[in-house]
Amino acid sequence: MLKKHYKVLSLLLSMLMVVGLFAGCSPAAPTNEGVESSGETGGEKIYELSLAHFWPASHIMETEIAQGWAQAVFEATNGRVKINTYPGETLTKAAEVYEGVVQGVADIGISVYAYTRGRFPVLETLLLPGISFYNSEAASWAAMEAIEILDPEELKDVHHIWTWGSGPADLLSKKPIRTPADLKGLQIGATAGPRADALEILGAAPVISPLSEWYEALSRGVMDGGVIPLESLLGFRLAEVTADYITLTPFLYNQLFFNVMNKETWESLPADIQEAITAATEEFYAEKMPTLWNRINKEGLEYGRSIKDIEIIKLTEEETKLWVEPLKPIHDEYVAFLNSRGLPGEEILEQMKALAQKYGELYPDFAPYVN
Repeated sequence: MLKKHYKVLSLLLSMLMVVGLFAGCSPAAPTNEGVESSGETGGEKIYELSLAHFWPASHIMETEIAQGWAQAVFEATNGRVKINTYPGETLTKAAEVYEGVVQGVADIGISVYAYTRGRFPVLETLLLPGISFYNSEAASWAAMEAIEILDPEELKDVHHIWTWGSGPADLLSKKPIRTPADLKGLQIGATAGPRADALEILGAAPVISPLSEWYEALSRGVMDGGVIPLESLLGFRLAEVTADYITLTPFLYNQLFFNVMNKETWESLPADIQEAITAATEEFYAEKMPTLWNRINKEGLEYGRSIKDIEIIKLTEEETKLWVEPLKPIHDEYVAFLNSRGLPGEEILEQMKALAQKYGELYPDFAPYVN
């Protein structure tokens, strides 16, 4: 009888081992503990990484940038690193991407610095109204040099891959706006950050809401216009409900985006793979990222012009002063904020202004997406 029980027990244990083996092969939530896959290539380990972002699966940020960079890394490492992309907030919400990478929810994340206002105090200095970028090239290279020379503490909990800028956004409206006085009483959309403060100072009533809600707000008259890159005319179909007039306002808006990797994930990769990823990334970035928003802004404007007549308003130097002069208190307040965080506020602001001027001279094309 005892012998029979041993046989039954042995059979049960064998079944449990088989089930366990199959369970170990099933997909699991991405964490930095699961970087290495069980596969091999030429006897070498394959590293499988997850990349989270918020753009839709059909957006160029997924189809060309996330997937394109993943392919470049795959080729550069001879297939030893495979990056799986997760668009559309399928792993983390847009505002939680950075923290998700820090915590290992995703190995890599792409999102927007300003979505967590105050989390990146040094880099957000470049987003202040009154610091002008005429195009996305100037904004992108200025941000990359800022990170190189300032080495901000706010990025020390990840491995920084790249940062790029949208460059300017412009003021979309159904009526012509040439002076701050024309803004008085208007409900103007802003996604977040200092640009909403600027609109309020200039006399508008800022409406802070995610871009996904703008179409309905504009169509219902809840908003009279908004400050946003022109790619939204196509990407979010805003040309259908606004942008009869576009006022070029590079002094109001610049957005910065990040691509970062979990620090433990990066440090777990062999040195030769790190070198291969770094080389492939530098090449991919230079070719794709600085000009990206110039290109998609042009596509957005072309779409808008295909369905309606659009008047582009380019302010004169004197007209621009009427907009920029009132914004100076925002800089003073931000310096005080930096100082309160134990940072040299005035020094950081001056360095950022110098970088904006440097790269503005290197890339002087004003709104190259407009012709």
